[in-house]
Amino acid sequence: MRFLHTADWHIGKGLFGRSRLDEQEQVTAEILDIARRSHVDCVLLAGDVFENLAPTAEAERLVCDALAEFAAARIAVIVVGGNHDHPRRLAALRKLGEPLGIYLRPEPARAEAGGVITFERRGECAKIAVLPWVPEHKIVDIQRMMNPEDTWFEAYSANVAAMCRLLAGDFRDDTINILTAHLFAFGAETSGSERAIHVAAPFAVKPAQLPVSAQYIALGHLHKPQELGSGTRLFYSGSPLQLDFGERGQQKSVVIVDLKAGLPANIESIPLTAGRRLREVTATLDRIPAIADEVSDDFLRVIVKTDFRVSGLSQKVCELLPNALEVRQEIARQEEVEPPPDLGMATPVELFERYVREERATIPPPEMLERFQELYVEARSEAG
Repeated sequence: MRFLHTADWHIGKGLFGRSRLDEQEQVTAEILDIARRSHVDCVLLAGDVFENLAPTAEAERLVCDALAEFAAARIAVIVVGGNHDHPRRLAALRKLGEPLGIYLRPEPARAEAGGVITFERRGECAKIAVLPWVPEHKIVDIQRMMNPEDTWFEAYSANVAAMCRLLAGDFRDDTINILTAHLFAFGAETSGSERAIHVAAPFAVKPAQLPVSAQYIALGHLHKPQELGSGTRLFYSGSPLQLDFGERGQQKSVVIVDLKAGLPANIESIPLTAGRRLREVTATLDRIPAIADEVSDDFLRVIVKTDFRVSGLSQKVCELLPNALEVRQEIARQEEVEPPPDLGMATPVELFERYVREERATIPPPEMLERFQELYVEARSEAG
């Protein structure tokens, strides 16, 4: 049986105010094309399908269209909830998707309640244990639900590993055995684009604690494609696009996995080509015009070397390089410290704009300022 492992689509995520829905649509179409050409039986989508708990209608349309295309191609999809996904939003589609071969698992569940999916194709039977992201504040309730008679641990990571082993109890010698989960494995390399709170040491599950009876472990959560040694084949497929400048230079990919009961997995990484690349360029201001001919369609972080602070630098660079999303100054000489301006009469929007200009060295787009104003008014009204 053949599987395609992908994760961390983060549909709806922009970059410095730029929408990337067109790129996200292109890369999901590329993944579908790879699945078709490779005669894949089932896609393992290991969490963080969306960027936000409340995605836009456009983001939801893109995901639903992609899943419908897989269903039309008779390719099953197993979707595991990630820390960016709203469980109730995914759960609302569960009954609709299952007859089409779209298996959504938004929250942890016992094996008999959907925590293990039995999938048959090509005369083979696969047991796929699924563990969505386990929220720390719900771990006690999930422990009791998984097995109220079992002995549980104080550490979050030890409990998550125990849940994986419990689900793997359904594996058999005559079945294909897979674990797919959204978690942070100890020793894996982050990109800096993941939420820092969810890649901290207390969340790190040791690979050796994961079930060795799994022929393949398909993970989501970290954005860099990588394999971890643990006595079994454990992979992060990574995000299909470079999501921020911490991921620049990464070759994005999906993983094709061929499996037969009782045999080791045969694994191949397939590079993805859709979407813009992210680049960081460093130059003096007079060299910026020449860079325009070198950077193609890439999104840019531009570091400008100057002797003194240059007023309006971000605007000047963006006029020359329209794809520059972030501009930083690298000042060679120490400047005299100017007294801080009197901000007492500034409006909240003006303060926010100043913060973005100074801390991010970029010009906030009008839609960002409008959204800030809406959130500010909403917060003030809720505060009474």
